Amino acid sequence: MTKTDLAIIGGGPGGYVCAIRAAQLGLEVTLVEEKALGGTCLNWGCIPTKALFSATKLLSQAAEAQTIGITYASPSIDLKKLASWKDQVVGTLVGGIETLMSKSSIDVIRARGTLAGDGRVALSTGAELSADHIVIATGSDTVQIPTFPFDHPAIWSSDDALALTEIPERLAIIGGGVIGLELATIYNRLGSRVLVIELLPEVLSTVDLDRRTISTLKHSLAKNGINVLTNTAAESFKQQGEDVILRTADGTEHVVDRILVAVGRRPKTQDLGLAACGVEVDKRGFIRVDDALQTTAPHIYAIGDAVLGPMLAHKASSDGIRVAETLAGNASHALDFDFVPQAIFTDPEIASVGLSEAKAKASGQEILIGRFPFAALGKALGMREPEGFFQIIADSENHRILGVQIIGAEASDLISEAAVAVHSDLTLEAIADAIHPHPTLPEGLKEAAENALGRAIHTVNR
Repeated sequence: MTKTDLAIIGGGPGGYVCAIRAAQLGLEVTLVEEKALGGTCLNWGCIPTKALFSATKLLSQAAEAQTIGITYASPSIDLKKLASWKDQVVGTLVGGIETLMSKSSIDVIRARGTLAGDGRVALSTGAELSADHIVIATGSDTVQIPTFPFDHPAIWSSDDALALTEIPERLAIIGGGVIGLELATIYNRLGSRVLVIELLPEVLSTVDLDRRTISTLKHSLAKNGINVLTNTAAESFKQQGEDVILRTADGTEHVVDRILVAVGRRPKTQDLGLAACGVEVDKRGFIRVDDALQTTAPHIYAIGDAVLGPMLAHKASSDGIRVAETLAGNASHALDFDFVPQAIFTDPEIASVGLSEAKAKASGQEILIGRFPFAALGKALGMREPEGFFQIIADSENHRILGVQIIGAEASDLISEAAVAVHSDLTLEAIADAIHPHPTLPEGLKEAAENALGRAIHTVNR
């Protein structure tokens, strides 16, 4: 039986980051991963989605080019080449992680790992691994709807959608959350007529976004030809020749070519031997942990999508680093989920960190609100990206920044300055008084902070 200081089950953005940091801190580390390093995010989620988001943006830009006097032939899509390029991006990053594992002297075992009790991990190869500490970093699975089984050729999972085997003329997406809307954006750009069906009253309902942000997004989705139905339940489907008939609970039938099910993800914590080792889970399958991410069993930790919190790769990585630091004897503090930024790759992009206006008001705080429109930014107009706005929320007494929402071009990049501000308890003055280069998009955050302080120059003060 192989002996190690730390055994990590799962090599996604939580597991491999935990492994590298623990190795840096002097621990002997063994990582057990049954599929590809990088996990769902790198191989079947974040990275391929964002690669295709970037690639397909060229198509929307080409369609708009003649409005500024640039005309050329309509672009054609080589789907096989596009899929190959996307796979190359993924492959390059996976190879990079493999190199980091080797350079960090981390032993990587290609197998499925389960808990076997007494600090042991049973491997699907038949061998066992003994460890002083164990980290469960098994990630999450796609949620399936029994009436829309993935083994039917007309029903897609997000993995199927990212495989790029075809561009359906008519695509129905069940689920108006982050995954559903990001894939709606990509396939809309590729030329599909997209219908989004959302059971709840609003899209992105699990994300703390204000109504103004959601309204701006929905207006853009409609303008781009994406049809969104809320308060609508997808009930069943039937194959009728080449057509697929999707029936909703109100009796309406929608004729499509493919149905993509994107109703969320759930922790992959089944069949890991948790109960036998005293590791408790809640009714949804999330592993119960304390502030140090230790489970209800001694020396066993859990991170990332396996525990409660935002199902985001960067949150999982933060978890992994915290556990590594704890095991090395360094101080570790519980993560405040409000400090975790989120980026949503729709058109326009959405990014947020900290409290929304609604959540801040619900907490009873007296707040200041500042906004600035992309339409007033010279850089945004020059990019032909005038949609959206910056919003900043601050404590009215001490001006400490509580939250930021950005909807507009490059919001995913722009949110990082705000994340530092919220995490570091910076004030509106810290952003407003810092000179931002002109003409750039980040000027919008400075202008929003000035607006909250009542000293805006390029917009009317609130």
